[in-house]
Amino acid sequence: MKTNKKSTFGALLIGLFVLAVFYIYINIPVRLFGAQIDPPKAMPQFSLPGANGQVSLADQHGKLVVLFFGYTSCPDVCPLTMANLREAFTLLSPAQANQVQVIFVSVDWKRDTAASVAKYANIFNPGFIGLTGSQAQIDQITQDYGVFYKMNEPGDNGFYSVEHTATSMILDREGRLVALWNYGTSASQMAADLKVLLQR
Repeated sequence: MKTNKKSTFGALLIGLFVLAVFYIYINIPVRLFGAQIDPPKAMPQFSLPGANGQVSLADQHGKLVVLFFGYTSCPDVCPLTMANLREAFTLLSPAQANQVQVIFVSVDWKRDTAASVAKYANIFNPGFIGLTGSQAQIDQITQDYGVFYKMNEPGDNGFYSVEHTATSMILDREGRLVALWNYGTSASQMAADLKVLLQR
């Protein structure tokens, strides 16, 4: 009889230990590869011209939004970031990918048009949205989102480069900033972070 009591007590302790470990495990926050914004930061709404009319951030309510600022003539940062986003989408299930919207905003208001930016974004993924606007619109949204850009002087051939923030912003389903990816974040890291954020 004493042996049975000891066995029961031992089993109870083991059970409690397992439950404690499980509780701790499920409550450990999963670290992101990107920089997590905690608490999430409410961001201003915006609306910019797209190829088929005005597109509002509010239109994406209920989805995660990856917001990236660049320009279509960018020789390196923009195509690499957009290519990584394209690859990241292949690492998501169709159901997961449907819950994420990539928005590429061109800060090159002199050269880029709504049509050309949309075409550029669609090269990487038909579902990616490309937007731009007037100088006043771009200045306002970049100010609101803390994005730097500067158009450099054109060379002899008339071409000019644009310096710009290379960070990608991730907004949650309510349009709040929850994470940032630095330039060079890999496709697999992006996909891993998106999977985590989709579960929240």
